[in-house]
Amino acid sequence: MKIRFKLLAVFFFLTFHCLGQKIVGIKGLVVNDVHEALDQVNISLTKPGMRPISIVTDVHGQFQLELTQGTYHIKFSYLGYEDYIREQLIIESSLLDLGQIMLKSSSKALDAVSILGNRPLIEQKSDRLVINIENTVLSDGMNALEILKRAPGVKVDEDGNISMRGKSDVGILINGKLSYLSQKELVTLLQGTSSTSLKSVELITNPSAKYDAAGMGGLINLQLKDGQKPGFNLAVNTFGGAGRKERYGAGVNFNSQHKVINIIGSYDYAYRGEEEFRTFDRYFSILPTESLARKSKQYSQTSEPLNTNNAKFGMDVQVSESLQLGVLWSGNFGTYKNLSEGYNNVLFEDNRLISNSLTDNSNVSEWNSHNINLNLLQKIGKKEHVLAVDFDYMDADFDANQLLVSRFQKTDFEQPYTSQRKNTTPSLSKLYVAKIDYLHHIAEKQRVEIGWKSSWMDADNNAINDTLRGNEWVADLGTSNHFLYEEQIHAGYVNYHLELEKWSLMAGLRTEHTRANGNQLTNKMISKREYTNLFPSGAIGFKLSDNHQFRFSYSRRINRPDYEDLNPFRFYVDAFVFWEGNPTLQPELANNFELSYSLQQNLHLSLFYTDVKDVMTSVLTQLPAQNITIRSLHNIEGYRNKGFNLNYSISPVKSFHSINNVTLHENHYFGAFRNEVIDNRQWSVNAISSNTVRFPKEWSLEVIAGYQSPQSDGVFKQKSSGYVSAGIMKKLCSDKMSVKIAANDLFNTQRYRTESFAGNVRMDQHFNLDSRTFLLSLSYKIGSNGKAFDKLNRKSEEQGRVRGGN
Repeated sequence: MKIRFKLLAVFFFLTFHCLGQKIVGIKGLVVNDVHEALDQVNISLTKPGMRPISIVTDVHGQFQLELTQGTYHIKFSYLGYEDYIREQLIIESSLLDLGQIMLKSSSKALDAVSILGNRPLIEQKSDRLVINIENTVLSDGMNALEILKRAPGVKVDEDGNISMRGKSDVGILINGKLSYLSQKELVTLLQGTSSTSLKSVELITNPSAKYDAAGMGGLINLQLKDGQKPGFNLAVNTFGGAGRKERYGAGVNFNSQHKVINIIGSYDYAYRGEEEFRTFDRYFSILPTESLARKSKQYSQTSEPLNTNNAKFGMDVQVSESLQLGVLWSGNFGTYKNLSEGYNNVLFEDNRLISNSLTDNSNVSEWNSHNINLNLLQKIGKKEHVLAVDFDYMDADFDANQLLVSRFQKTDFEQPYTSQRKNTTPSLSKLYVAKIDYLHHIAEKQRVEIGWKSSWMDADNNAINDTLRGNEWVADLGTSNHFLYEEQIHAGYVNYHLELEKWSLMAGLRTEHTRANGNQLTNKMISKREYTNLFPSGAIGFKLSDNHQFRFSYSRRINRPDYEDLNPFRFYVDAFVFWEGNPTLQPELANNFELSYSLQQNLHLSLFYTDVKDVMTSVLTQLPAQNITIRSLHNIEGYRNKGFNLNYSISPVKSFHSINNVTLHENHYFGAFRNEVIDNRQWSVNAISSNTVRFPKEWSLEVIAGYQSPQSDGVFKQKSSGYVSAGIMKKLCSDKMSVKIAANDLFNTQRYRTESFAGNVRMDQHFNLDSRTFLLSLSYKIGSNGKAFDKLNRKSEEQGRVRGGN
């Protein structure tokens, strides 16, 4: 309680601070030649001996920037309008009002269409869908994994597996850099990443050769806030609320930019209490030794408290106009507990009780990961070619401790006894990544990109299982395994871009050489793999007019099993259901095709098709006599995904904006496992509608509704689910303070439900998620209202992705 009072006191202080502060700088209003306010106008200022800086106008065309005293050169730039330049702008000891700045329409043809108003929650670009997390009322109090659950066309299952447009095995990037964590570690990292540290989420369905070839289903890039603002800037935030359990957190981030040096730092903490109810119902065929079929009714209630901490600290130095050096440390650490209580009843079909067990399952996970990045960005020559060099080192320490207690009660068919099992899984990962990228301008509308990347990964995973016999813990050698894994990937790529008046062309080729060694110390088995793959990609665009554009793209991609998938150790969900690794897994290769059409930047249609050979998919091994279900990954013959996507934005009035995304797709898994034919195919619909209403006096309302129809996933058939969320926001203190109230999953309809039939066993799963939450959040910003205008590293489509593209 003391911490909460202190947070409130800080906000009251900041509120009075903003009311009484004397500001030195500039302000004004930018309009067009018919006196309409212009949003997102770029305003750049230069001063001798100081880094160039830039701000943009807000939704009302207004701007305000705090500056030091001196004489500046100022320029206003906006697509489709002539630049407005003012020399010798003198800033003295007060806030200089520049009044109304009018931009005249340019006679030149527009190369793109700008969207007036605040940057929307969802933006459709030529090769990706961008979700601007900073601009949504409903994101506060969530983590990155929960944000992804609400992204258009994205689905996250109960294990954290991510699929996009029905395709699983999606590559996750953080600031354009591929994550090399295992699936379990990645889920933990995403759960530990607060939405307050996210700037945007980019859904890249058909990446070019510049990007890693990993990710059969495409790539999702989590873009973190960059902290690039002039002067000193401080932002604090806090939130509190509850679902079935309480949730709260707070964070702070700052940057200090003075002349050629910019220092950034941030820290945020979040606690999320969560409670879920899960049922597993299994129906067995008649065993040869019995006259009646059996069924298993399994229920558990879980408490899942999550504590997360994120921090970063870094510095950029503008050595010259053409050279920038940077260093950044980031850390993520926390704890996650899964405390489950439940029962499992095994009955004959006439409801006679065969077995009754009460289960207590305690899982405690702790992680501590650090990443250090060194980077260089150099502009070369008058054409401003760009050379980017990066080196990353990551050290991740994950520990999981489990205690599973099953108390079997006396029945007519079973005597009472207690089974106890404990598991310790310390896991250490070290990753080194070095890469170099070069962008060369052949001509004004012609460029080529080349690059090289090498990564070295070492993982040490030791699964230690013990069972209690009498009063002593005895090592369970059959399920324990100490696994060492080394992987090297060396990749080179070349990308060519050509832009003509009507046509555009992108053609690329990437080659990746993979060397992997797995060493199972427990049973002294060593597996070595070495292979080289070529990954071509290309795209052709045709601009019929400014309102009608077409694009066809192709890419070949790969999905490699991670070391946890290859490690044959067992992870127990409970005494009767567990996960088992598979050391025989092989990588899968996919061919992706997509044809898209854009109308006035408001309507985007796409047809897509993916064909995968040797697909890795989740399968079930059923042992009816022991009432055991084993889940694992295996390669089956193939998988095909085809479908249609529509993204439509509409703004019938200036104060209302609606973005709607619908994906219709068919998943088809085919092959065989344990002599059982797999032929699972189904058409599905995923729809999401995001609606924003802006009211006078800086009030806004946001409503999001989503629906997922039944779909196929390996041997599983997933049932439908949906949600409706709403939130309101009020801006105060010249837009420096915002107050948000959000209600997520208002009708508590977001569920995870599946059914499967394998090994003559039908299994139904039903997870009642803790998704209905109510949250209040506050945020406050101090400092300059704008972004640094760094000529070397400005966020353009061309240069902004040079560093993070592969």
